Parts: sequence; structure tokens; C-alpha cells
Amino acid sequence: MRILIHDAQIITMNARDEIVHGDLLIDGSRIAAVGDVGHPGDVDRVISAKGLVAMPGFVQTHVHLCQTLFRGMADDLELLDWLRTRIWPLEAAHDEESVYDSAMLGIGELIR
Repeated sequence: MRILIHDAQIITMNARDEIVHGDLLIDGSRIAAVGDVGHPGDVDRVISAKGLVAMPGFVQTHVHLCQTLFRGMADDLELLDWLRTRIWPLEAAHDEESVYDSAMLGIGELIR
């Protein structure tokens, strides 16, 4: 299946991390072209993306952003011991600023 996403702001993952306005041609499971693709006649579907952003999918699908600041603390413990003696007390000690900072750090890492 060939899909043309037309007229989008495209966030690339190329070496220059470019943001391109244009089209994204998908052929099967691969990106075939980015930029000024035109309108190839042999596409199965055209998606208008005017005013929208096309960006890479996120790989990390399960994350606890409030725990970002606690990473690496007591990794040698069994799960329930780790939760009871480290994570739950640390989460309970969060205030508005520390949970915000933890989430922002985690989000920044995910975007990177």
C-alpha cells in the first residue's frame, strides 16, 4: 500500500534534524520520499495534513515520568522491596516542583 501524506510539517530524524514542509510518501512499511513529492498517480490513499505535523512515532510506550529522578536507585532490590522502600516513599515526598522537573526530564529524554 502506498500512502501520500500531503501538505504537512514533517519532523525528520535525519542527520540535521530538519523540519520540512511538504509531503511524505509511504510505500508499504517504509518512507519512500519526503518533501516535494508531488502527486504520484499510483498511491492508494492521500491524507491531507494541512496545519498538522507528521513526526516519528514514540518507541517508549510505558514510562512513569514521576520516577525519572529516581532512576538507578536501589536497582539491586526485588520489585516489591524496591517499591515499598524506595519508590513509594520517594513518590510520596514529591512536591509540585519536583514532579514537574521529573516529568520534564523524562519527556526531554523521550524526545531526544
